Amino acid sequence: MYNTKDNIVALATIPGKSALNIVRCSGKASTALYMSVFKGLRIPKPNFVHLNSAYFNNQIIDECMVTFFKGPKSFTGEDMLEISTHGGTIIAKKLISIIEKRGFRQAFPGEFTYRAFIGGKIDLVQAESIQSAIDSGNNLDTLYSIGNIKGGFSKKIVSTTNKIKTILTYMEHELDFNEDEIDFKTQTKYVDDIRQTAVSIKNIVNFSYL
Repeated sequence: MYNTKDNIVALATIPGKSALNIVRCSGKASTALYMSVFKGLRIPKPNFVHLNSAYFNNQIIDECMVTFFKGPKSFTGEDMLEISTHGGTIIAKKLISIIEKRGFRQAFPGEFTYRAFIGGKIDLVQAESIQSAIDSGNNLDTLYSIGNIKGGFSKKIVSTTNKIKTILTYMEHELDFNEDEIDFKTQTKYVDDIRQTAVSIKNIVNFSYL
């Protein structure tokens, strides 16, 4: 299993010829990394893009756009840096090599999403939907995946779960109290509620195969 105490770095864009590359970092050492590589005099303002030069041995490696995310208000729930560099493979590889020398290791596939799940930023359905969106081969798959990433499918599950809990709660109360203490539901009402819940469950199961 992943070691969530490590500082991690990865190329977030596809390697190859492009105008830009994005290097993503996560971990407690993110602020120290910024101060070192970008010669920052103070911690950058969170959630803002900063134009900075990346240095190694006092030589400029690239002019970058750097965004700092302060945990827990970040994708992983940790301090994060997202660094936009110029495209190609050389600059990104060089920058990642420099970052590794600052105590970061290469992230395993899916490790950023794993940290987001462990940190309570997303649930399991959302985590799986992120991978589905990445692997999507058509627009419809992507549409459903993006909706699930935003929590649409999770909300359906939570809503149906709450309906089941409500039914069970009423049943338990009616077993514990007599007719003078609470209003009892009729058998017809119970059957109707259970049927509606069963329909919701069926819809969830059918949706999960899309």
